[in-house]
Amino acid sequence: MPYRQSAHDSRGTQRTLTRVAQLSFLLLLTIITTSLLQTAEPPPADKPKVASSVVPRDGDSVRVRLPDIELPAAGGQSVSLKSLYGEQATVLVFISAECPISNGYVPTLNEIAKDYASRGVAVVGVNPNDGQSLKEIAEHVREFQIGYRVLKDAGAKLAGKLNATHCPEAFVFDAHGELRYQGRIDDRYMRRGGAAKDVRSHDLKRAIDELLTGKAVSVAKTEAVGCPIVARSVATKRVKTATNDPSPPAPLPQKGERGGEQLITYSRDVSRVLQKHCQQCHRPGGIGPFALLTYDQAVSWADDIQSFTADRTMPPWKPVDGFGEFHNRRVMPQAEIDQLAAWVKAGCPEGNAKDLPEPLTFNDSWTMGEPDVIIQPSESFEVYASGKDIYRCFVIPTNFDHDVYVTALEVLPGSAKVVHHVIAFLDTSHRSEELDAADPGLGYATNAGFPGFFPAGGLGGWAPGNSPRRLPEGMAKVLPKGANIVMQVHYHPSGKPETDLTRLGLHFAKPPVTRAVRSIPVMPAGGPLSGMKIPAGAKYHEVTASLTLPRDLMAIAITPHMHLIGRDMKVTAKLPDDTVVPLIHIQNWDFNWQEGYAFREPVSLPRGTRVDMVAHFDNSAENPTNPRNPPQLVKWGEQTTDEMCIAFIEVVSREAAKSPADLKAPLPGDLLFDFLKGEFGRRKQQK
Repeated sequence: MPYRQSAHDSRGTQRTLTRVAQLSFLLLLTIITTSLLQTAEPPPADKPKVASSVVPRDGDSVRVRLPDIELPAAGGQSVSLKSLYGEQATVLVFISAECPISNGYVPTLNEIAKDYASRGVAVVGVNPNDGQSLKEIAEHVREFQIGYRVLKDAGAKLAGKLNATHCPEAFVFDAHGELRYQGRIDDRYMRRGGAAKDVRSHDLKRAIDELLTGKAVSVAKTEAVGCPIVARSVATKRVKTATNDPSPPAPLPQKGERGGEQLITYSRDVSRVLQKHCQQCHRPGGIGPFALLTYDQAVSWADDIQSFTADRTMPPWKPVDGFGEFHNRRVMPQAEIDQLAAWVKAGCPEGNAKDLPEPLTFNDSWTMGEPDVIIQPSESFEVYASGKDIYRCFVIPTNFDHDVYVTALEVLPGSAKVVHHVIAFLDTSHRSEELDAADPGLGYATNAGFPGFFPAGGLGGWAPGNSPRRLPEGMAKVLPKGANIVMQVHYHPSGKPETDLTRLGLHFAKPPVTRAVRSIPVMPAGGPLSGMKIPAGAKYHEVTASLTLPRDLMAIAITPHMHLIGRDMKVTAKLPDDTVVPLIHIQNWDFNWQEGYAFREPVSLPRGTRVDMVAHFDNSAENPTNPRNPPQLVKWGEQTTDEMCIAFIEVVSREAAKSPADLKAPLPGDLLFDFLKGEFGRRKQQK
């Protein structure tokens, strides 16, 4: 049986500092921590994106009225919409059982329904999406504990009459049944695919309050953000092939072509593309908000499949192709993107069921076999139903009486619906214990990609679609004696309360271990003390950093890190012979898709190599991810509304260790000293 540890394990308390370098580092860390813990000013409210400033009308002169029709309710019985009208106002909200944005608003709508019921306001949910049956809608109501009536709008007829286009989209009717407001619920989401942020404009509540107090609705129409209403009947999509025999695969269309000579079908062609690139996440129990295992499911999301693959939002992969070669590369070939587009344009033909591939089987347990050690937080973490994404660090002590060599880390999310990604840091300074003690909840809150202390290294991480792998033979990551493992988990609320107990499986390296993995940061000199400032309104502000390597190394992985207004980052290595080696280029930075990238082969970096980083930030009002409106000066800091600019590079020595002492894990002060030594050397050369 593998040895197991938890946060209940005893932790060593006696630590002796014997070197001046360590004392200097602790003093510097105190200064840095003090500057990082300053709380940012709350940003002012966003102005809602106004689509119209007058009362919505159907045509030029006729007011839009709440129709009196019968629709089937989630329980199966037909209900007259008129019977659900509120005495003072009726809020009609188009929702989806599968859209993550729509589900994220369930608690908010429950609150509105409860708080305004005594004031004569009724909330009614309407699901207009094809492919979501009454049975599924009833299960959705039960699972998410929806506190208002939900009706089925078959064929999206009601949605069409009201010109509704997205889920969720709210409509407010007055006591006379006349439309007074149409649009978003609030400004939590600025764009589809973006993470939730602090609400600063409660558009739906404002419209209701103004209506109830006899005022004119100040903003009568806003732009809804959510999933497009799926109103294309599956039945009209079923295009069969001409024969009952299995068909040969259709040729992949060349770039610019749409389908070639042979009709592209789901059964023969599209199903295989979805298996290859999508189904690991888009399946029951996966992190994807909806499943893509069947023809009906694929047709329901056909437009999204086409658009999200065309702009390469999905599969999620941020590095520019060809700028560094990585493991777990999640890039869909252009030919397959064109194939999906051709299928949608042709009407989503189903084809012959005999052409379907065998269904995939998914392993939700340890894929590399039972780990040598399994660690986890002391208890499950409660993830709230809705709101901003959560970044939580869990401090897990170890009680090894010697350094341990780890060749692979495997992550098992406890709740795949809400776990977005995981990073495992190492803390030998025990600063994480102080942060944990200062936070009343389980673990402590932190910023994405930065655990609140200068890590002594890391064991790796996990993101959807990543598969664990062992380090090359002879290499290992050192888990120092007495170190804390700090597991940072990025949670994405699902719309209902969830509990998570994510576990880490450690696989130990087989002897002999001859090279230990280290992590070196490339960042502006001084990091938090660098004086990095991003002016308000700057649309393309450049930040640079360089690090000259003092010894022969090999890079095995790289992790870029910025915050919300990061725009792009490029890292290269200029070798002593002036050869420039591309390491990574993130052209379209996304704060919510931060992960480490392991090189397919170790990258040789001889002594004297200069690693250069160039990054850009967009601190303009036009940036939808900018947390401040109007923009303000942004400095280096730990808060999400501050910024950072770091590329963490995992390296090993080119030469094999001659003794176990050469594998000894470095202290954070040693890593910082190496960085400053290289930086001072670079500046001396420039002079």
